[in-house]
Amino acid sequence: MHKEEIIEFLQKVVEKPDWKVREWKEQEKGKAVGFLLTDVPEELIHAAGFFPYGISGGRARMEFADAHLQSWTCSFVRSSLSLALEGKLDFLDGLIIPQTCDTTRNVSGIWQHANPLPFLQEYRLPRQVDRPSARNYLIYELNRLKEELEKFSGRKITEEKIKESIALYNDNRNLLARLFVLHEQNPAAISNRELYTIIEAALLMPVEILNKYLNGLIEALENEEAAPKSKIRLFISGTLLEPLEILDFIDENGGLVVGDDLKNGSRYIDAQVQTNDDPLAALADRQLKRIPGAFYDPPHNPRRHFLVKTARDKKVQGVIFLHLRNCEPENYDFYDNMQALEESGIPAIRIETEFVTAPSGQIRTRVEAFLEMIGGEGNV
Repeated sequence: MHKEEIIEFLQKVVEKPDWKVREWKEQEKGKAVGFLLTDVPEELIHAAGFFPYGISGGRARMEFADAHLQSWTCSFVRSSLSLALEGKLDFLDGLIIPQTCDTTRNVSGIWQHANPLPFLQEYRLPRQVDRPSARNYLIYELNRLKEELEKFSGRKITEEKIKESIALYNDNRNLLARLFVLHEQNPAAISNRELYTIIEAALLMPVEILNKYLNGLIEALENEEAAPKSKIRLFISGTLLEPLEILDFIDENGGLVVGDDLKNGSRYIDAQVQTNDDPLAALADRQLKRIPGAFYDPPHNPRRHFLVKTARDKKVQGVIFLHLRNCEPENYDFYDNMQALEESGIPAIRIETEFVTAPSGQIRTRVEAFLEMIGGEGNV
């Protein structure tokens, strides 16, 4: 397939997020286990024989969730629950919710009451990740999750199966990381919107099939003649990239996203799993090495320092903070992060978004004004 055909296919996967999972269930007669983004070990779900389905929220009728959650809670969780209550996630047989904030710690009981599922588990991430006990705790938690998946599937998840799934997802992360590099080297060949659409598609389709498409796309991009063009180098920071239309505004105004710490971006593909170790220990080690976020800010790599270092290493000209409305962890971190960037002379802007409506003209105007302010002779 040509590059355009592959990208168009993956765009359709995102436009119809239930397409590939329903097709897989029909063909394989299997079950789908969803997970709220991110950090849930898809390898365990896959090794159990289930379809791992990433839920990254969406445009939904929030009144469904508002009957069960306060209107000031996280719009990502509210929109995800609303999708379920609207019947748009009715193909799911199970769900895993990572405990990453106050809302995710408390929503599992509400979800099971409002939208009962045969299988619903929490994934309890350690908060104090620099403590010596964190690794042992996480291995125990992964083993607990493995045992629950075994009960639901009715079969043993062997070490060999987990290692096979780890190798498959390592390949997937390598391919997505390679796309990032090609995007930075030749932004004319693959736009910001196309890149993040592909990452979104990775959450919604079988990894075995996706990897074949990614290999074909990378081969096409590597053979495409580079068309160097001056771009404004940007870093996006936040919980989730929502809405995707913001990338259109960036594309239209000469911006090039060279890095991020988003759950449906670099955080999803960050860090590989060692294949020669005990697989659960290897999954735990990957988790403990992941880049920081508002909900995961290890003392050995504070997020504000990570942002400054990455911005310098990537020669970033500006940082866009995308803050989902009512995301308390992001709001709590914002002052320290913004101050660290200001002290380092790196311009930044904060844009608040929500899963309720399409992006407003005001957001477009602010993105355009920010790019105009930081653009100029420094473009590379």
